[in-house]
Amino acid sequence: MKNSKILVSVKNLDELKEYKKIGITNFLFALKGFSIGYPEFTLDELLDLDINVYLNINLVMDTKKINEFKNIISKLDFVKGIFFEDLGIYYVLKDHHIPLIWNQNHFVINSVSINSWLNRVTSACLTNELTKEEIKYILEKTSKPLILPIFGYNIAMYSRRYLLSNFNRYHGYKIVNNGYLKINPQNQFKAYETENGTVLFYHKPFNYYPIINELKDEKIWFYYFDLTHSNIAQYHKIINNEISDSEERFLNHKTIYKLED
Repeated sequence: MKNSKILVSVKNLDELKEYKKIGITNFLFALKGFSIGYPEFTLDELLDLDINVYLNINLVMDTKKINEFKNIISKLDFVKGIFFEDLGIYYVLKDHHIPLIWNQNHFVINSVSINSWLNRVTSACLTNELTKEEIKYILEKTSKPLILPIFGYNIAMYSRRYLLSNFNRYHGYKIVNNGYLKINPQNQFKAYETENGTVLFYHKPFNYYPIINELKDEKIWFYYFDLTHSNIAQYHKIINNEISDSEERFLNHKTIYKLED
């Protein structure tokens, strides 16, 4: 795994110099006003950094937000690529030169749909709900190199509704914008709420680093490490196989759900 193929998300810009010291120069940033669940950054903050800047736009858009985004397109020339979830971003940018990465949560799961999108975009970011065998199969069958998430916290759900505020207001509790939802010790979620809605993360990180030597490197564009909830010390633990408290249920067990008749 070459450093040139590593993509990292950070929680603050001060961390960049530590990653650059070890040769990592590709970074993914949540764009302020157009993302949720991650530390956000403005274009002005990212403009003059001596790195390759990729943007994460994962907000569910409405007409107002699409129009706001159109107003900043002229400022995106320095961006190396945009990860998008809402298809409105694709239609706004499809005739521009900026590389687009299909990153629709819970949907990037099979080679047929991925190849369909690869006819339109530069790459796609696999979801974290695939077994090791499914990942290998998809990489073998898809027409372009993909982005493989290696470490991070799975987004279980995202809604434009204010779920925490509504719940606390209904029960007369103090209004907060983050907290834990505990179903049982095995199922806990970290909830974040902003003016753009609410997102739930599973409380344990996934860690796919131990399987990367089993995958075809030429079929992977980037190995993606989401370290927005951590730091570079965690990165070193990952690559030294020192992570013990992680969750690989999707990696080891095929996900099959049956809808009721």
